[in-house]
Amino acid sequence: MKNNSALILGTILISLCNTSIAENLYKWVDRSGNVFFSDKVTPKDSHRKLETLNNKGWVINTKEAAKTPFQIKQFKEIKELQKTQRSLLKEQLERDTALLKTFRNESDIDTLANSKFEIIRSNISLATTQSDIAKKQIVLHQKTAARFERQGKQIPKKTINKLRSAQAQLSKSKQDIVNFKQQERDVTKQFTDDKARLKSLQSLTSKNPEIHLDTTPHLSLGTLPCKNNDCMPLWKKAHAFVISKNSPSIFSSVDLILTKKPTLRRDRGLSLTKVQKGSDAYIIMDIRCANSKGGRETCSNEKTASLITEFNQLDH
Repeated sequence: MKNNSALILGTILISLCNTSIAENLYKWVDRSGNVFFSDKVTPKDSHRKLETLNNKGWVINTKEAAKTPFQIKQFKEIKELQKTQRSLLKEQLERDTALLKTFRNESDIDTLANSKFEIIRSNISLATTQSDIAKKQIVLHQKTAARFERQGKQIPKKTINKLRSAQAQLSKSKQDIVNFKQQERDVTKQFTDDKARLKSLQSLTSKNPEIHLDTTPHLSLGTLPCKNNDCMPLWKKAHAFVISKNSPSIFSSVDLILTKKPTLRRDRGLSLTKVQKGSDAYIIMDIRCANSKGGRETCSNEKTASLITEFNQLDH
């Protein structure tokens, strides 16, 4: 029956044209691939994808097939992912706006960084001096205490208190040095990241990126677990994978990559999201197609499904 569907459709249309009232036809395909045409849909086939044809054989309406329990579960996961994407995008755009308001160029970042480094290094120098003084005081008070011990006398409480105070100061100065050096590393990372972000903002192709909710989602998500919560190596591989599939990014950050909105029949938009589930981190890839009959067919074909399989093998 499937091979003769065009002939059957032609025969039915001719029959309809010869009647006084031309009715619409319904077309559907059963689970075995057989194509059916009828002016009425049986209850057992009402859950299938139905196309409504006019008396010229043109599709004038399409009702998608009812979703299976698995598809409903997947659709909920996609909705939750989109919620995460919107939140990540909003936060990053707010940080980008603040960055652009604070710095005109990379030189401005270097100027502020050097100012902060000067303060931190001054604090390290002061803490080092205090540490050296405390060391000398400890040696002095220890010698005083030893002299009393050699004389068989009890060490005065005043000497003991001074020794303890000097030891406490030494511990504090050492911890201060550790903290200031950590601040120096944090400032270095912050301004390195700011310079990289400022540079990347100049290359973004979209000034108003958004999550395209008006597209057709592929009802499977690619999932890569990050080893020891370190997603960076895998993130780079995932980004390269997306680019290799002709999905250039219009927006990228450390935890979200968005690609161009699919508008044509064969377009596919592959986006990446870094998500935290409990104590574990994952990289999720979702695929979206144009919101059209052709786009829905692209999102449901085997080639699109194979992209998920390829992506899930990137960590092997």
